[in-house]
Amino acid sequence: MKKTVLKIGLLLSMAPLLVSCASQQDVEELRYQLRIVNKKVDDMKSDTVDRLQKRQAAASGQMDILEQDIMQLKSQLEESYHLNQRLREQNKELGETITSVAQNEASQREEALKKIEEQQREKEEKLTQLLNEKIRQQEENVKAIQQARIKEAERRAKEAAISAELAKNRSNSANSNLSGTQQLKVDKAKIKHSVVAPPTVPDTAIQPASSPSVAPVTTSAVTPSAPKEVVAPAIASNSSGGTGSFAEATKLYEQKKYSQALQIFEDIASNSNAAEQVDARYMMGECLFDQKEYDKAIMQYQKIIAQNSNHNKAPAAMLKQAMAFEKLADKDTAKVIYKKVLKKHSNSSEAAIAQTRLEKL
Repeated sequence: MKKTVLKIGLLLSMAPLLVSCASQQDVEELRYQLRIVNKKVDDMKSDTVDRLQKRQAAASGQMDILEQDIMQLKSQLEESYHLNQRLREQNKELGETITSVAQNEASQREEALKKIEEQQREKEEKLTQLLNEKIRQQEENVKAIQQARIKEAERRAKEAAISAELAKNRSNSANSNLSGTQQLKVDKAKIKHSVVAPPTVPDTAIQPASSPSVAPVTTSAVTPSAPKEVVAPAIASNSSGGTGSFAEATKLYEQKKYSQALQIFEDIASNSNAAEQVDARYMMGECLFDQKEYDKAIMQYQKIIAQNSNHNKAPAAMLKQAMAFEKLADKDTAKVIYKKVLKKHSNSSEAAIAQTRLEKL
């Protein structure tokens, strides 16, 4: 196209010459210039156009490479998209699996906890029933012992009264039938022998029986008072055998005289007001515990736990009950009771002790 434009320009420039009938020299000069122009055009073509064609070819090659790269990137993007889709699906499935596994584990844990709580509840109920049964048996034994003591006291009182009456009768008969000092001595020996003979008669019953024999022959002033002096001390010795104050019993306990302290605490627990009864019953458990009678101590502690659960001695009673079971080598029951201390009396000082002992089991 550029060549055509140049030729037209040359023709236009030569037009005046043609019109004016240019000379041969001018024509030759025009041809020379035309050859120069053609050469420049060829040079331009060889230099510029070829270079442009080469650049265009190179550019087209780069475009092909770019297109290939773009196609490759598109394929990679498609693969990444499909891979992401698969990963999303896998993550969704994995999430559902994890959720189902977590739910199953949670339900299994809840069931296991329910079973453990149910077993612990059953064990506590069995333990409570066992303790209540033992308490009932112990109460029956205590009642039987008390009745036996009452009967024994009545028997001793009757024996003392009979002995006193026999002494009185023998003394009267001796005074009426015998005379003289020698016969009086014989009667004294007989009266003493008849009074001492019963092995179960207490000392208080013997003294009044022997008193008529010591008196002068006129025994009418002595004989009426003998039965009173014999019967009254016998009854008093039985009823006051274990009586005493709480302070006195505590002092005996501190002196490690546990049996004597136990009797006083038992009387206080039976005859005093409610507050002192609980304290006395707790000290009964302490006396039994220190005497290593752990079964009986457990019974006393259980009475406090069952009947006075809100009393300030209840945590201590529950703790000492667990310690008693631990002494009896029943560690499972001890663990259950230690856990009850932690659950029901978590703010008490006994809870810290229970936690320490529970960790050692």
